[in-house]
Amino acid sequence: ARVCVAMALPNNFAEGLMSFKQGINDVKRMFNPTRPGLPEADAAMVADAERLYAEATASTSDSSEETKRAHDEARFRLAWALAHSKKPGHASRAVELLLPGAHQWSESVLPRDRRYIAAIAHFNDGDYLAARNACEESLSHDPECRQARSLLASIEDRIAADGVIGIGALGVGAAVLGGVVATLASSRR
Repeated sequence: ARVCVAMALPNNFAEGLMSFKQGINDVKRMFNPTRPGLPEADAAMVADAERLYAEATASTSDSSEETKRAHDEARFRLAWALAHSKKPGHASRAVELLLPGAHQWSESVLPRDRRYIAAIAHFNDGDYLAARNACEESLSHDPECRQARSLLASIEDRIAADGVIGIGALGVGAAVLGGVVATLASSRR
């Protein structure tokens, strides 16, 4: 769909600045895609996951497969809660917990799931390119994963919208700059 944002040239700088801000807000409203319907984790969920992870890591003397599995599952639950939290810093911490090679994972937590949750963390952090990469890695493990496909579509929509918003902002900025130059030129006559 083509978008045309028409603006009148401003009479003075203040009007130009207000027009610029209004133009940006208009473009954002037109191209703000909906969220992909992801659940959100509240502070209590994160705190509970933190507690369970701390309990699981406290029993490091036992190196049985069952203990490793419990530790991995607690780490994954914490990463899930952090990835779905809106608190600043939580998403990046989730990514750190899920980094490939950062931990020796048992087979109880699939690579597909780890990469999908990392994609959610990147998405919620606004890093759409990293989210797309993690989502594509998830799909490389399981091409039929509907959640990953849905998230990838939302990521692609967001990347496209950000591009359009950037182009719109550039156009509005050029119009404002043109108005300022025209105002300055006419005032010197």
